[in-house]
Amino acid sequence: MKINISEILSNPSVIKNFKVEPDFEKLKLRRSSYPVSYKEPFLLTVSKAEDKLHVTGETTIRLIIPCDRCLEDVENTFHITIDRSVNPNTESDGIEDVDELSFIDGYMLDVDKLIMDEIVVALPTKVLCKEDCKGLCSICGTNLNNHTCDCHKESLDPRMAAIQDIFRDFNQ
Repeated sequence: MKINISEILSNPSVIKNFKVEPDFEKLKLRRSSYPVSYKEPFLLTVSKAEDKLHVTGETTIRLIIPCDRCLEDVENTFHITIDRSVNPNTESDGIEDVDELSFIDGYMLDVDKLIMDEIVVALPTKVLCKEDCKGLCSICGTNLNNHTCDCHKESLDPRMAAIQDIFRDFNQ
């Protein structure tokens, strides 16, 4: 969703409050897409002081992300709090400027882009359905949290064959 901020940019004394419903159903990244299971309206305040545009707001978004071990869906909650000050009149000379201005296009502020940028930064490096998730069997693909399998799991790294006897002798 985009909102017009021309009045704020032209008049520094104006402070606008917005209640915006995020307008996306999925968070799309390079190799994956995560559906949104819940989203609160985004409470946004936009003001201008001197040459800086000040954007603050907060919302809560829930995404469904698969567990990294067993691929079961896990609901992750993101409490997004935004507090940014940018200069919308500067030409972007570097990557930092492009990142800061990526959600402003002329007189329009892209709320969805602003929220998505914050979610991407907050994404966990590893998503687990539970701390002791057993994952999938590497041979048959059975979810080991729900079932057991009779697969022969002892597959040793051939580079470790030379010291395999040491461990066998150690256990005896």
